[in-house]
This record gives sequence, C-alpha cells and structure tokens, in this order.
Amino acid sequence: MNRDRGNIKWTAMMLTEHLVKLRDWVAEDAYEEKPTIDEWTFQEFQQQLDIAYQSKCELIIKTWASGEFTDSIGILQKRDLRLHLIYLTDGVTVRKINVHTIVGIQTIGFE
Repeated sequence: MNRDRGNIKWTAMMLTEHLVKLRDWVAEDAYEEKPTIDEWTFQEFQQQLDIAYQSKCELIIKTWASGEFTDSIGILQKRDLRLHLIYLTDGVTVRKINVHTIVGIQTIGFE
C-alpha cells in the first residue's frame, strides 16, 4: 500500500517565503477582472432599474467588488440618484448597492 502523503512531506522543506508566494499565486488565480461597462450598457441598466422600480418586480443584480462577482436578489425599494445608490430588499434585509459596481441585471417574473 502506498502511503504517500503528497504535499505534507514537502511543506517542512519549504521556506515561509515560498508558502507566502504560493498563497499569493492561488489568490491571484481566483481574482476576476472587472468587465468594462460602456455608456450604452449603463443606460440599459438605468432603464431596467426604472422599470423594476415602477413595477416592483424582483431582480437579480450581479455586482463586482474586490475581484469577486456577487449576486443579489430582491425588489428595488429605493433609488438615491445623488449618491448613486440603490436599495434592494429581500423582505428581511435591505442592501445598499453602488450603481457603478453593477455588471449585470436580470428581471424575474416581468413579462
């Protein structure tokens, strides 16, 4: 029976600098670049938000922050045009989302 422990036997030989570099390398692989949003797409997002605000339909909003994409699901409760924020509620909590972090919007249950 082969009892090879893989990386366990090699970690004792690695220097701390090597481990730091390996962790940085793994974190770099997980990082995703922010897609560029042109003016037309941004206007389309604004129109979708206006329609969703008036019809109170549910939205899936994809945002980008710190190299990660996150999806938020809820109903658009309020818009703050001065601060470029929207308030999305899921019935329990209210999330503030900066409009400039939005990379995708999808409406649910809107014909």
